[in-house]
Amino acid sequence: MKKTFTINIGGSVFHIDDDAFEKLQRYLQLLNRHFGTALEGQEILQDIEARIAELLIEKTGNKVEVVTNEMVDEVIARMGKPEDFMEPEEEASAKTQADETAQDGEQKTRRRLYRDGDNRVIGGVCSGLGAYFNIDMVILRVIFVVLFFLGVGASFLIYIILWIVVPKAKTTAQRLEMRGKEATVSNIEKSIKEEVNEIGESYNRFRNSASYEKGVTRMDRFGDVVGSVLRVVVRVIALLFGAALIIGGIAALIMFITSVAVGHSFLHGGPWNFGWDSNINMANIINHFVSPEAYTISLIALSVLIGIPILILLFIGTKLLFRYKTNNKLIGLGTFALWLLALITLIVVGVSQAENFSKQTSQTVTQKLECGQCKTLYLEMADDLYESLIEDHISLDRMKIAEVNGKEKLLGHPQFTIEQSTTGEFLLQVKKRARGGDTEEAQKNVEQIDYNFSQKDSTLQFDPYYFLKDNAKWRNQEVTMILKVPEGKSVYLNEKMKSIIYDIENVNNMWDGDMVGKFWTMTADGLALKIDSVAPAAK
Repeated sequence: MKKTFTINIGGSVFHIDDDAFEKLQRYLQLLNRHFGTALEGQEILQDIEARIAELLIEKTGNKVEVVTNEMVDEVIARMGKPEDFMEPEEEASAKTQADETAQDGEQKTRRRLYRDGDNRVIGGVCSGLGAYFNIDMVILRVIFVVLFFLGVGASFLIYIILWIVVPKAKTTAQRLEMRGKEATVSNIEKSIKEEVNEIGESYNRFRNSASYEKGVTRMDRFGDVVGSVLRVVVRVIALLFGAALIIGGIAALIMFITSVAVGHSFLHGGPWNFGWDSNINMANIINHFVSPEAYTISLIALSVLIGIPILILLFIGTKLLFRYKTNNKLIGLGTFALWLLALITLIVVGVSQAENFSKQTSQTVTQKLECGQCKTLYLEMADDLYESLIEDHISLDRMKIAEVNGKEKLLGHPQFTIEQSTTGEFLLQVKKRARGGDTEEAQKNVEQIDYNFSQKDSTLQFDPYYFLKDNAKWRNQEVTMILKVPEGKSVYLNEKMKSIIYDIENVNNMWDGDMVGKFWTMTADGLALKIDSVAPAAK
C-alpha cells in the first residue's frame, strides 16, 4: 500500500503516489535549477508545468485517478530527459537523480489547428491555417480577400466560423503543436528564447531607425514648447494671484485700521446713541465683565494676531508681482514669533478670565414673616422705577443694563417660588448665588448683590430687581426667593408678580403666568386654587 499526495501543477490538481511524486519532484527541481536563473526562466518553467499538466490529464483521462510512476516516466520521456537540455556540468549531477530515457533530437508530432495570435491581422485564422498546412499565411489572406471581393460571401462566413470555433494558441506548448513540433523542454526553451530575441531585435532596429531619431527630436522640441508655455502660464497665474493678494491685503488692512479706530472711539469716546431710548457707554459696560488690564492686553494681542497675516498677504502679493528676492530669515522668524506670542497671550488672558467662573457659592437667609393672625398673605411687586432706564437691547441671562445717574448699572429679575412650610409659620428664604475664581472670591461676589423687600401687615412687597454694587463684576449672580406657606394658609399673587414667579408647583397644574390675580391655599397635597375668593380692589 503506497502513500498518495495531492499536488497542484499548472493550475490543475492531481493525486499522485509516493514513488511518482518523488520522481516528478526531482525532475521539476532539476528544471528549476537549470532555468531559474535565466532572464526568461520563470516563463519557461510556467509553460513546462502547463505542458506536464496537459500530459497528466491525458494519462488520467481527466478523472480522479492516481498518477503512477509509469505515467511520470512517460511524461518525462515526452518532455525530454534532463541531459537533453542541461549543460555538461549540470548533466553529471542530473544523472544521479533522474532515470534513463531514450529521447533525443527535435521530435515531430501531429499538428493541431490553432489561431496564431502573434501574427494575426484580425483574428489569427489565416496565420493559424498557414502554420497547420505549412503554407505562407500571406497566400491564404490573399485568397480570402479575393473570394470576398468576387462576391463569394461564404468566405467571410467561413472566416467568422473558424474565428469562433478554432481556439487561440495561448501557451508555448500550443504554439509548438500548431507548427507540428513536440512540446518538449528543449523546444519550449528554444521557442521562448526566440520570441525574446525577436522582441529585442525589433526594439533595437526601432531604436537605430531614422524614425526613432526624428521622433525623439520632435518630442524634445514638443517638450521645450510645452515647458515654455507652462512657464508663461505659471507666470501669468503668479501675477494674477499676486495682484489679488495685494488688493485683498489692502482692503483687509483698511478694514482692520477702520475697525480699530471706530472700535476705540466706540469704546472710549462715548456715549453713543444706537437709535434706542438711552445712551450707553460701552467702556463702562465692559468694565463690569473684565478688568481694564485684561481688556487692553487682549485688544493689543488681537490686533497683532489679525494684523500680521494681513501684512504677510501684502508681502507675498508684492513678491509674486515684482519678483524680488529676500533672504533675511530673521525677519520672518521674528514675525512668526510675535504672532505666536500674541496667540499665546490671547489664550492665557481668555483662560484667566474663564477661571473667574470656575467656582460657585451661595448664601441663604431665612426670615420669619410676622403674620401670625392673618389667614392670607398678599404678595405684591413694588413700582418699577427703572423701567425707562433699562436698555432692553442689551441683556445677559436675567441681567439687564440701566443708566442710573449717568452710570451703567447691572440689575436683574429675581426668581420667586412657593413651597409648603413645615413649621406652621410663613417663612421667606432669600438665596443668593455667584461664581468666582475660588470660594472666597465667589463669596465676595455674593456680597455684591443688593436686593430688598418689605412687609406691612399682611402685605409682602418685593423689589422688581436686584442690583450689583458699584465696581462689582458680573459673575453670574442670581437671586432666588422661596416663600414657605403653612398648610391651611393662603396667598394672593398680584398681577405684577408675573415678572418674577418661576415654576410654582400647584395641584391645578396651572402655568405660572396664569396664577397671578388669584388666591391660592396650601393643602396637604400642595398649593391649590381657592375658588370662592374674590380679588381685592386695586390699590
